[in-house]
Amino acid sequence: MPKARFDLEEKRSGAPSGNTALRPAGNGPRSSDEKAAAFGTGRRRASARLLGVGLAMLPLLALSAALWGTPAEARPADEQNGQPEASVVWPFSKNIDIAEGAQYQSLFLDPDVYGRAEDDLGDVRIVNASGQFVPYYLDSAEQGERGANREYKLKRIARADAERTSTFDFAVVPAAENEDVRGSVLTFDLPGGLFLKKVKLEGSYDGQRWEAAAEGTLYSAGEGRFQNSIVLDAPAKYGYYRLKVPSNTDDLDFAGGTLTDVAMSVSGEAFVRNKELPFNVEPSARMSEVTLYNADKLKIDRIKVNATASDGSSGFSRLFYVEPVKGQAANVLSPSQLNRLELGGETIDDTEIRLAQPIRGTKPKIVIDNGGNLPLDIRSIEVGYRVDRLVFEDTGTGPYRLVYGSEGARMPEYDIAAFRSQIETSKPGEASLGPETAEAFTPPGAESSGAPKDEQPRVGASASLQITFNIVLVIVALLLIAFVGRKLRKG
Repeated sequence: MPKARFDLEEKRSGAPSGNTALRPAGNGPRSSDEKAAAFGTGRRRASARLLGVGLAMLPLLALSAALWGTPAEARPADEQNGQPEASVVWPFSKNIDIAEGAQYQSLFLDPDVYGRAEDDLGDVRIVNASGQFVPYYLDSAEQGERGANREYKLKRIARADAERTSTFDFAVVPAAENEDVRGSVLTFDLPGGLFLKKVKLEGSYDGQRWEAAAEGTLYSAGEGRFQNSIVLDAPAKYGYYRLKVPSNTDDLDFAGGTLTDVAMSVSGEAFVRNKELPFNVEPSARMSEVTLYNADKLKIDRIKVNATASDGSSGFSRLFYVEPVKGQAANVLSPSQLNRLELGGETIDDTEIRLAQPIRGTKPKIVIDNGGNLPLDIRSIEVGYRVDRLVFEDTGTGPYRLVYGSEGARMPEYDIAAFRSQIETSKPGEASLGPETAEAFTPPGAESSGAPKDEQPRVGASASLQITFNIVLVIVALLLIAFVGRKLRKG
């Protein structure tokens, strides 16, 4: 016999309130009143359940808002900006030897720093004996805007021949009236014939008082082998130039030329250092690829290739180009040829490459066109690279250290930068760096979480109001649940 199913319902026969009766289900059809009563009872129960679930969800939502709705003021700045949190550990350091008797100290950086610091030097700091950061400003010797590849005509205005030297004076012709001209490369119209001259160049603002500007070599060896340019160490605003040609027995005549304002690095020779770099040559039938290993990410702007011809010849002439990164050619200031020649009993060693902008790749390449000749025998490669300097005040809290290598650190903005002009006028003393040490530095008060105590996120006024509101919301929800529960029990 199948098991009976029972429905629980209120008796409508006048029984006392709260009494119930069990009636086997399926023992005959229900009346319409019974069906309506059952439907009403089920609806009230479903409504009560839904109300209970909704009220139960209310405090959970409020609690979630309190936990996760913390305003932006209470979050770390790096999290707001989407940037990874910077490290507060500086793993590398160098002692600073200051110049005695100078209030302000200037400090040139070296290859160790460039090799381990961030590319923008944002992690470089100076610390005193107490571990406090010392304010400084960064000087790259870049003055004014970079060049715009403008060209100005050099008009010859005078020539003078003396027993030992011929001088050729040129005036710079502005492209517009009252234009403030500036240039970095002078290209001269070469006279005919074969010649080699080591020349000097002077500059003047008024055509009367002259000062040394540069030295160089001008030559013409035939078959497209020549040098007609002189590159200044830094862009200059001279209105006049004087070319001095020694021992001009061949009566060489330089009639004109061009001054170019090239978009080049403008720091002077005081910011240039030299270093020999390791390299590797991959020769082929046509080209030789010379890879430089610039592990310290030096800012290279000139490359000297010390090479000889592999077949024993006294000279060579090879076209080349420079790739800072694969598929990208660098802007070369001088003619794109490496020349080593003998002319008139003198040797021309024109194998230095001058670049308009420094390159910092770790593996730049020089691609040399051998033109069917044997690859060059490259003995060594020496580079010239640009350095930066830091200027800080010696407040008597030394000894000082330079620390660097903190990943993600950003460049600080110190007030001392506003007084740069006055400080430079006082001629800061020249400090120097000692050997590198791997002694990690952590600022005093830094937490193990990676942020100093004074940089921990703080809860502001608006954050406190938000949290208080969420707490009140939770309390109101709980009171509402208690009130509704009591009503349901009474009903």
